[in-house]
Amino acid sequence: MKVKPLNLPLTILIEAVVNPSEDSDKVKIAIQNLVEPVKPDFSQEDRMLKASTKEEKSLYHIYEQLRAKQTLAVARRILLEHTTGDGTWLIFNKQAAFVGVVNICEDERESPLGPIMLTIKSPYIGKFIDWLAPS
Repeated sequence: MKVKPLNLPLTILIEAVVNPSEDSDKVKIAIQNLVEPVKPDFSQEDRMLKASTKEEKSLYHIYEQLRAKQTLAVARRILLEHTTGDGTWLIFNKQAAFVGVVNICEDERESPLGPIMLTIKSPYIGKFIDWLAPS
C-alpha cells in the first residue's frame, strides 16, 4: 500500500511503562515495531520508556495497518475524542506491538502489561486526523 505523504510539522512522542517483570529492551522493540522504519530517540526515567521523533514516516506502518485491518472508524473516533488544542493520542497493546501487530486499545486495561501511548502534536491536528483516519 502506498502512503500518501502528509508533509505537515509533527511531533510524535511514544511512551510505555516498563513493568518490573519486563525487559526494557523488549518494550523498546514493541515501540520500534510501531514506528518502523524510523529509529526514534529513546530515553528512560525510572520505569517510563520514552521515544520521540518528528519524522512523518514513523506513522506509515500504523497508517497502513489501520487500512489493512479496517479500523479507520475506530481510530478516527478515538483520535477526535482525545484531541485537545494541537494534540491527540492513541494507545496500543504492548504485547501485540512486540510481535509487529498494530492493535488500538480503547481502554488501557485491554493491554495487560500496560499500553504504549502515542501522542501527536501539530498545529494542523485536524488535517493530521483526516490523513491518518479519514471519515
